[in-house]
Amino acid sequence: MGTLAIVVISAVVGALVGAGATILLAPHLIKVTPTGNTVVAPLAPINNNLTEESAVINVADQDGKAVVEIKTTISSADTFIQQEQHGIGSGFIVRSDGYIVTNNHVVENARQLQVVLRDQAKAYDARVVGTSPDDDVAVLKIDAQSLPTLNFGDSSALKVGQLAIAIGSPLGQQNSVTKGVISALHRSISVPDPTTGNTENILNAIQTDAQINPGNSGGPLLNSAGQVVGVNFAIEQAQAGPGLGFALDGNAARDIANQLIQTGHVNRPFLGVTYQQLDETAAAANGLVVGALVTDITPGSPADHAGVKVHDVITKVNDQAIDDLHPLKDVLRQYAPGTKVSVTVYRGGKNQTLQVTLGTHP
Repeated sequence: MGTLAIVVISAVVGALVGAGATILLAPHLIKVTPTGNTVVAPLAPINNNLTEESAVINVADQDGKAVVEIKTTISSADTFIQQEQHGIGSGFIVRSDGYIVTNNHVVENARQLQVVLRDQAKAYDARVVGTSPDDDVAVLKIDAQSLPTLNFGDSSALKVGQLAIAIGSPLGQQNSVTKGVISALHRSISVPDPTTGNTENILNAIQTDAQINPGNSGGPLLNSAGQVVGVNFAIEQAQAGPGLGFALDGNAARDIANQLIQTGHVNRPFLGVTYQQLDETAAAANGLVVGALVTDITPGSPADHAGVKVHDVITKVNDQAIDDLHPLKDVLRQYAPGTKVSVTVYRGGKNQTLQVTLGTHP
């Protein structure tokens, strides 16, 4: 098979990406809901009577109350001396009894965590409830009650050009507000793992030109109604100019956070394939179809047992088509381990349907 015409943004901290750009995760080193699951609200309609300026003012004033600064202390020991690093990230409160959503890379390896609320001078000690490194999501808990919270909107209804508002602690400046638009949807971003040096693909990311800087990581990307539609996590830094900002898909972050709150971990289904998402352009350029192009299969995995092969294009799981709006990773997340699903693959110019019993992700 020829070389695929797919543009993949690689992400290694400090490494060049394309022509003079680097991808950086964005920590900085140096309304009330019940106490059940996080609330999901329908995406609010655009209010034409509300000016952009007043919308940003309202979101900053009201919803900014639930955005927090996260201070981390990380110990790193070498042969002779133990050193400490202090970091700053962002997060937002999703339950009034003190549950906070942020990025995994903000809190990873921290031996001490403190949370600072906008309208309170004191800092709260925080503990990690659970993390999902693959998705770069973490949930923290502080001992507090009757806190302001943010609700999630339906990120699948986002439109390119829609107003986007980011709130966080860029460069340690607490509760800073920037605005822009949703620049693009369904981006595939490869980001670095600062601990292992490996890269992880984040699918279905939201691109925004709302300015995001180190320290914004874990903070919310909001619509004009103050609903969370994304979780800010990375910037692509060019040699000149402000660069590009990226946020985790809000619906996926919400689902992961709920699992972490309920069980402390993500019970993720396992298919056992490595793949590249093909959009219409890449599929047409390579004589294939839209879907997930399988590039590797884990030996002994459910996909291996079911007969999935390298170079297959997975086009459906049950009746759900795999495309930019519905990446394979997000579709699989809907199923519990042990579920039997029909997987349609495009192979040799024909569609085949295979029966797969999903495993539990290692």
